[in-house]
Amino acid sequence: MKIPRIPDDDYGSQAITARGRWLEERLGRSFPHLFGQSYPTKLVNGTCENVVGFVGVPVGVAGPVRINGVRARGDYVVPLATTEGTLVASFSRGMRIISESGGCHVVAPQNHAPADGDGTYRFLGDALVKVSAIVLRDAAMAGAFDAWLRSHASKLAEATNATSRYARLREISPLFQGDLVGLSFVYETGQAMGLNMATKANEAACQYIMDNAGDLVCDFFNTLGGDKRFVPDEAKGRYVSASVRIPRKVIGATMRTSAVRMARFLGACNSLLAQRGATAPNIHVSNALTALFIACGQDPAFVTVSFKNASTVFEPQDDGDLLASVTLPNMIVGTVGGGTRLPVQQECLAVIGCESDARKLAEIAAAVALAGEISVAGAITAKEFTRAHTTIGRGVSGAPRPAGLKS
Repeated sequence: MKIPRIPDDDYGSQAITARGRWLEERLGRSFPHLFGQSYPTKLVNGTCENVVGFVGVPVGVAGPVRINGVRARGDYVVPLATTEGTLVASFSRGMRIISESGGCHVVAPQNHAPADGDGTYRFLGDALVKVSAIVLRDAAMAGAFDAWLRSHASKLAEATNATSRYARLREISPLFQGDLVGLSFVYETGQAMGLNMATKANEAACQYIMDNAGDLVCDFFNTLGGDKRFVPDEAKGRYVSASVRIPRKVIGATMRTSAVRMARFLGACNSLLAQRGATAPNIHVSNALTALFIACGQDPAFVTVSFKNASTVFEPQDDGDLLASVTLPNMIVGTVGGGTRLPVQQECLAVIGCESDARKLAEIAAAVALAGEISVAGAITAKEFTRAHTTIGRGVSGAPRPAGLKS
């Protein structure tokens, strides 16, 4: 099941061809564009303007990783696009550790906002927020506009939902600032990442307000901070959490470290870097998301939104095992529209069986992030990280490969 390698010539055509055949045989389909076949440039229409060419980013495969999720269940080989040496090898090692530990469990709750009288449970972890601003004719009209908004909420929902096959408005929340009223729209977006469709839906809502709110309003700004990070309960993206219990013997044999040292390292990352303004309580989740996003046609701008609230926790157990977990409250991914329509990106989505399942993609992304956190913490606490980057990362010919990073 291991990914084929030819240590003496792993970047030669023979090795690359062998891995390509292995991938095709494993998945039972061909990947011509991933393996270099060109496609008509007209297919780029809608994804880039003033096109002059293409930037080729190498794609490696990592894994297999065993995932026990809601939609992602089984062993997955994951495509990662990167120019950072050691990254694919490191993630592949983390995935092997997860698989040897029985696989990671992924929690991915779906959106639920109760209607009146339907109890108190509320979860908005699988949705997208888009904020617009309405300009009042006078700041003193804020209360009157709020009353108008309450009485016209259902009509605003009709206006937004009519703009898309996927986007469905779940909630509108007002934000007051002088003569400005921010409107926070919460959408479910189906298989789409949804930012553009939310922009279109918000436009329709704002226009409805301008046409029907009489003398209360005089202007609007359709979109505010589309690429910014919100707090988790603002429902920016899909909510996923992955965890694995790694046996002590796997930690010792594969990473040559201990659960206590890995937890101590993570604590040092979060506590000491916080003094320099670091706000993301994780090691390097952004690396996982960037490589996966580029390979699978996601918008790289949303790596920042997706990883900033991501939290990694290492909990040493009494028997020497390690419970490792990563939670990403704001994962913004989609499988329709944008870069996902391009042939190579479609094939990369097919490698992980996510051609039409954004929630499954989010679950796999969480598993990839967890693998990276485990692998890097292991390498640093075993004092192998620097050696790996000065050999593999620099492409040093004939340099010995650190034992901990074998794929």
